[in-house]
Amino acid sequence: MTATTDRVARAFARGLASYDRAALVQRRIATRLFAGYRAIAPGHRPGRILEAGFGSGHLTRHLLELDPERLWLNDLVARPLPGVAAEYLPGDIAQVPLPGRIDLAASASMIQWVEDPRKTVERLCRTVIPGGYLALSGFTPEHFPELRSLGSRAAAPSCLSAGGMAALLPTGWRVRNGGEWRATLHFPTALAVLQHLRATGVNARAGQFRSAAALRGFTQRYETRHGTAQGVPLTYVASWLIAENVLKPEV
Repeated sequence: MTATTDRVARAFARGLASYDRAALVQRRIATRLFAGYRAIAPGHRPGRILEAGFGSGHLTRHLLELDPERLWLNDLVARPLPGVAAEYLPGDIAQVPLPGRIDLAASASMIQWVEDPRKTVERLCRTVIPGGYLALSGFTPEHFPELRSLGSRAAAPSCLSAGGMAALLPTGWRVRNGGEWRATLHFPTALAVLQHLRATGVNARAGQFRSAAALRGFTQRYETRHGTAQGVPLTYVASWLIAENVLKPEV
């Protein structure tokens, strides 16, 4: 495990108890990603499904609607989901052994945290049979514009646009759909924004304030620059991609 992966793991481990409650946008993204896959491939019946970065199960719950014969769930730190019968693959998605002959590989709001997204996408794609699908979402380089305007490092290491994710696909894959989603949450104060980030594990990259004065200065700048009548905003900018393996099956 690299130093960056270790920091991410520790941050998400600290946020496990609060993640499901706080990750409002991630839950919506999982729902929209699943809907995007079903719209593209309404007749697809995946018997074998692999999910990378299942977290608290936002996407998993949708995947279970497909009634797969076998379901593999990977995550860096998350514990097995209560009541979900699956084959769990704990560990770094860049290193953990993955199954083969997968009909659908899916991952929501995880790819931005890996150090080598190309390697991750290629690993997931290698598991998928011809005629199978990849459903992937992450966050774009424009993610958290309010924080970026103040010099925050809260952005994850591998934020990609839908086009950026598509560029990582190996030969034999065709993009079926993709795009960008924006969602803005409002909070009573800038401090509440930072607390929200901590509850979702993003504090791994948000930077540490060395003093109460530094924290106070940051929150004051945030509220002065971005405060509205609705409250203090935080804008998520998600990217998503549905791709199909169009390689001809080996005879």
